Amino acid sequence: MNEFLSTLNPGSIWLAVGVILIILELALAPGIGFLFAGLGAISVGAGLIAGWVDSLSGQFILFFLSTAFWTAILWKPLKNFISGKESGFNDMIGSTAVVFGQTIEKGKLGQVKWSGTIMKCQLDQEAKGLDRIAPETEVIITGVSKGILIVQAKPDR
Repeated sequence: MNEFLSTLNPGSIWLAVGVILIILELALAPGIGFLFAGLGAISVGAGLIAGWVDSLSGQFILFFLSTAFWTAILWKPLKNFISGKESGFNDMIGSTAVVFGQTIEKGKLGQVKWSGTIMKCQLDQEAKGLDRIAPETEVIITGVSKGILIVQAKPDR
């Protein structure tokens, strides 16, 4: 094992650590920040291969600086992506859908039919008035969160 490790150059070790950290983030512990540390480790590996850094202390300084850089650059876009603010469904907000199947109750998932597609939905927690909406009733889509439509009763005219 020691012979194998001694044959690896530091750049390869940093690249392998980076890939392992990214896999940990994606597979086992999302939201911990291993993604940014993984990108930082890959940056150090690339810096070593390019010859930009040599000393061990320089490698760790570059690791912490590049981890901070990747965090500053990617934190907000990833947060928005995960929360679904830029999910591509924003054009649905304000549209009318029809309750499909069973009655929708506050705090529970239900289904609506929108533009010929049956989708999961949930009653808007901030909407006042009804706690349940019967099937075949028209509702207004007020938001989309993680692929679930947020709806409220359509006001009477």
